[in-house]
Amino acid sequence: MYESEVYIKTTQENLPEEIWEKFSDTYKDIKSRSILHWTEHCTECAMPTCFKTCDLYSPRIDGKCQRFVEGIERVIQSGGANNDAHQILKIQFKKWGVFATQGNHELYEHSDIEKKERRELKLTRGIHLVPSKFIKKKLIQKRYSQKKNKIINDQNKGVKIPDGFLLEVYNPTEAIIPLGLVIRNDDLKYSKIPFQYRIELMPGYNKEIIPFDEIAKRVKTEMSYRVNIIPENIDSETALYFGTTEFVQLKNDKQSNKEAKKIKCIVWDLDNTMWHGTLVEDGIEKLKLKEGIKDILQDIEQKGIINSIASKNNYDAGMAALKHFGIEHFFLFPKISWLPKSKGLKEIALDLNININTFLFIDDSEFERKEIESMLPQVRLMDAMHYQSILDLKALQIPVTNESIKRKTFYANEAKRKKVSDDYEGEYFEFLHTCNIELEITSLKKEHFERVYELTQRTNQMNFSGNRYTKDDIFSIHNNADLSAYILKCRDRFGDYGIIGFGIIKKSKNELIDLMFSCRIQSKRIEHAFLTHILERYLKLGDFWVTYTHTEKNKFSAHVFNDFGFETIQKQESFRKLKFSQNSTIHNDKIITVIESK
Repeated sequence: MYESEVYIKTTQENLPEEIWEKFSDTYKDIKSRSILHWTEHCTECAMPTCFKTCDLYSPRIDGKCQRFVEGIERVIQSGGANNDAHQILKIQFKKWGVFATQGNHELYEHSDIEKKERRELKLTRGIHLVPSKFIKKKLIQKRYSQKKNKIINDQNKGVKIPDGFLLEVYNPTEAIIPLGLVIRNDDLKYSKIPFQYRIELMPGYNKEIIPFDEIAKRVKTEMSYRVNIIPENIDSETALYFGTTEFVQLKNDKQSNKEAKKIKCIVWDLDNTMWHGTLVEDGIEKLKLKEGIKDILQDIEQKGIINSIASKNNYDAGMAALKHFGIEHFFLFPKISWLPKSKGLKEIALDLNININTFLFIDDSEFERKEIESMLPQVRLMDAMHYQSILDLKALQIPVTNESIKRKTFYANEAKRKKVSDDYEGEYFEFLHTCNIELEITSLKKEHFERVYELTQRTNQMNFSGNRYTKDDIFSIHNNADLSAYILKCRDRFGDYGIIGFGIIKKSKNELIDLMFSCRIQSKRIEHAFLTHILERYLKLGDFWVTYTHTEKNKFSAHVFNDFGFETIQKQESFRKLKFSQNSTIHNDKIITVIESK
């Protein structure tokens, strides 16, 4: 779906017949897909403040900013019938325009989605017929909120796993157009490094399927998140045509729907599977471990096959029982909760980063096995009564090697790296190293005024002063001999970010009085590299100071000062004054290459 409550316009386009057929063929190949509500947005949005201060603001009927030339237009093929089943959307991006949506990978059958989309178009046509502009605006705002809230509330109601995110775009030009896909959690503390994917749109039809498990490595998909599609270096006269832009399961994805020849992970139930008895009813003392179970777990591990758990139980009680029997060390990523077991298996697959078609699930309950069969048909199943025959399965006839013996340790180490990565270390740093990030720091010049003005008007989450400078303010800063104003430019192996930051130091006080960054470089350690560089220069003059305004939006970004060990000297309401002593050690993670230019 899209913002039909704002844009109901259709446009007749004479797309090449082969392009239209490719859109149709892809649509027919989809088994199920998500329902996303695509909208227009801005890379430097700071609404509603920017509505009053930004020269690029162009009001829509609902008061938001129009970042597409004609909004979102639904395409009807010239000379052909309108096919609502696979909508094609035409978009011409203005400067900073972003095609964006609240994320949700819950999957639905085609027929259900088509009905919803037809109902949606019918409803929004009614909104557009309302004569009063004021009432129409209120209806549009209400409808937008309803769509967004439904997407968030419907998140993770089921357990079907998408094959990936499908993006299909027709590029009618003869030029290659870079396109960025950015997916990040709404809660910034879980969005330390967003998922980023760069696509080069070749002339003609383009189709990309980004694997879901790759996205899930960087995004906590069980929590709310956003999806942004951002073109690079595109002029407003160039139109792009978007087909399906959804999370999908494909009909012909054999890798996803067919069980593999070998089993890589065995997931066990606990009650009446691992032991005789029910933990909640009988207690640990009355449970009896099943005969030979330890030897079986050991043999499985020797083959390099992972043991895990999906059990409906209290987590602490379940782990205590495993320790009681001395078998807790056999299991990686145990999922012990009252949630559906299919959800647990899905999470284990993501934790291990292996395809779920390599799983075997063992449970005494036919109901639980049927639930897995329904939700995850590619998982093999076994009734717990046959557990002693498990080692005879053909899919487990794997030679024991030194590598297979160490495989569990390998996965355990990977789990540790993932945890360290989530805490801004380990693989997270290694990943950033591979990005070849360069930060160029230069003094404020007249040619920077326009971009600095835009940056100060739009930046919220990484704005430490909250200042909204006018162009005259920037001119005054430039001419103030007591101020050192710095422009920050950034680039990496994915592309050039341009000017992404602005900082001001009051030389007479040896104090950083303003610092702001574009959210485009969030969590890339750019702010750390800048502070390291500044401290190495100004700490020679004495203690270094920072003053900033603490807000709900910049509180996670402000953790950078904690990382360096700044001492809070004054804290009054939102005002903060920090000190870095001259004899303190300057943190330098050496991830970013800093270049100082004149």
